[in-house]
Amino acid sequence: MKKICILFLLVTHGLFAQTIKGSFPQLQKSEILLLGFNGFETKELAKTTTDSLGNFELQYPKAFVGAALLEIKNTASVIILLNQENFGMQWDDVKDFNTLQFSNSPENDAFATGITVNQAAENKLNGLKYLLPQYEKLPKQQQWLQEEIANQEQQFNTYLNQLPKDSYAKQYLKIRKLITDFPQTANRYIERMPEHEKDFNALNFNDEKLYTSGLVKDLLEGYFQLMESHIEPKEMYVHINTSIDAIVKGLATNTTFQQEVAQHLFNYFEKRSLQPAAEHIALQMLNQTNCQLSEKSTNLFEQYRKLAIGKRAPNIIFENKDKRVKNKDLKSINGKYKLVVFGASWCPSCKTEALELLEHYDTWKTKNVEVVYISIDTDKAAFTEAYQNAPWQTYCDYKGWDTKAAKDYYISGTPSYFLLDANNTILLRPNNVNHANAWISQKL
Repeated sequence: MKKICILFLLVTHGLFAQTIKGSFPQLQKSEILLLGFNGFETKELAKTTTDSLGNFELQYPKAFVGAALLEIKNTASVIILLNQENFGMQWDDVKDFNTLQFSNSPENDAFATGITVNQAAENKLNGLKYLLPQYEKLPKQQQWLQEEIANQEQQFNTYLNQLPKDSYAKQYLKIRKLITDFPQTANRYIERMPEHEKDFNALNFNDEKLYTSGLVKDLLEGYFQLMESHIEPKEMYVHINTSIDAIVKGLATNTTFQQEVAQHLFNYFEKRSLQPAAEHIALQMLNQTNCQLSEKSTNLFEQYRKLAIGKRAPNIIFENKDKRVKNKDLKSINGKYKLVVFGASWCPSCKTEALELLEHYDTWKTKNVEVVYISIDTDKAAFTEAYQNAPWQTYCDYKGWDTKAAKDYYISGTPSYFLLDANNTILLRPNNVNHANAWISQKL
């Protein structure tokens, strides 16, 4: 009976796993890790150690279709494609990718060939487009150049069309090329922007194979950076918001990934000071009726519904009588302007930006700007040590993220800033101290 059970386990394991057999002769007794992409993160698919000859065997889940990172500990890493194949790898020199060979893997062969085809076409295009204006007065030569440019521009698509419909490499290469085209378009081929926008908005963001490609972050950030770089601000937000709508709508049936993408984009827009775009995606997500937002998502997005510029910021009651607080609440502070800062003693960025606050504080005081620092510390000793010499008013109730002020302001990260007028009306949501100082220097 025991033998039968063992045999059953071996058979069923084979049904649900694929095998990679490899030989890396330079690497003996080295740890190899296979990481599958999972949205914006990675997950471990398999792990093993090479033998005394550099040979190894990995078994990855048959259900996983996507890109994976094969990591050789402290040595090298390489992207490979997995699509229910049992295949082999031979890498004679891990410092030279040209020595990496696959056997019995149409997916990885197609991937490598596609990269080569694209690079060759791009190199030729660069030369052809450089020559084109130099033959302006020679119609026949210029016509040949234009025809050859059109031919080279189709080389990659021609190659993709030859691949089987169920080829994962076909989909992966198409998206990867779009990503690599973004900076080239921004620098040299700005006329391609409408085509990129059309292709991007037509993507199926709900496709599981995109989720496992490892390309989502570069795809999103590359596209929106392209939009930002070559469109006037007012028009830019029309284009950006249209693409945001396409993403949110496309992920309507995959609410988990929808929240991940929305959070990533929200943070990206905030980081690049694209507040109208951050506000748009926040409101889009808050208005969704098909999903229950997580607490983290709600806190991020509610900032733009309840704490948008022009809204009245919540009053903050300073409940304790610590000598660092001179007022009973935020409303009673007499400054014409107030910079409310949320930070903590354990936050590295808060420490760095606190030094920047010190640099500007005396100047701001002459302009009637008060700084109010709300700490989300829980350790009284750590709080006291960090802020005992701070010249501005500092408040902490030692409740951490549960402090009422942090909840009222939907704080999910530190440092966070709000520039208010005397009536607590929000004038600016600074990204950092320098952003706040730029506004104060210009306006006051």
